[in-house]
Amino acid sequence: MIKGNERTYSLFGKTFVKAKLALLLTMCCLPLAISAQTSAVIPLASEPHHHLALHNEYVNVYEVEVAPRGSVQLHRHEFDAISIMMSNSEVIVRAPGKPDLRQKLSEGQMRLQSRGYVHSTSIEGDATYRNVTVELLFPQQGARNLCAAVIATQGLNCPRSEAPPPATTHIDQAQFETNQTRVTLIRLLPHQSMIVGDPSRSVLVVALDDALSTLSGEDSKSSLRPGDFVWLGKGTPARALSNTSEKEARLISFIFER
Repeated sequence: MIKGNERTYSLFGKTFVKAKLALLLTMCCLPLAISAQTSAVIPLASEPHHHLALHNEYVNVYEVEVAPRGSVQLHRHEFDAISIMMSNSEVIVRAPGKPDLRQKLSEGQMRLQSRGYVHSTSIEGDATYRNVTVELLFPQQGARNLCAAVIATQGLNCPRSEAPPPATTHIDQAQFETNQTRVTLIRLLPHQSMIVGDPSRSVLVVALDDALSTLSGEDSKSSLRPGDFVWLGKGTPARALSNTSEKEARLISFIFER
């Protein structure tokens, strides 16, 4: 039936205006759409931009790279994870049932993504999104910020810092800890060397800057690029790192207590 420019349709013997029919169909199909979105959630390990670079009993380490205007698919974190940004990026984070969250992320920034967290991420701007995601495979308790807002909703508990001695080679700043794991930012001064690792504990070191060279170890590299990492398992001899540049070189250290 046509009334002027208005088209109507007959449904189950009743006449509806097109707009009302569209609304009815939307209401009928909405539960199906929500169900389809929920079923599309995948585990982090299956998200195609997350490339597993290391797996052991303590951690999964993923290297993540997404082109400008690309997106990370809707996924679930099965373990607590620390995301370390390797680029400056603008993103929109989408979590089911929550408003979209627009964020500006800074190179070197760390964020806790808790076990059970479900989200997708859209990359805004013209910069490639890069990060290293460290999944902590042992259950974590007592998580708290130290000198960095790794947990966005929690304040800082930064220990009082003391002036480094004149002959220091590096400066440590505690960032975050749980009862099982301690995360520290290390600033290796220009043209200095330091020892990393502790044979009594397992340690993961992630490079944020160029110009870091390993000086010892059977699998030593001539240099570490941003995002490269070194795993030193319990019982492994400590390693020496040197900064051959004119600027500070930053590292993120994970020390595992068990």
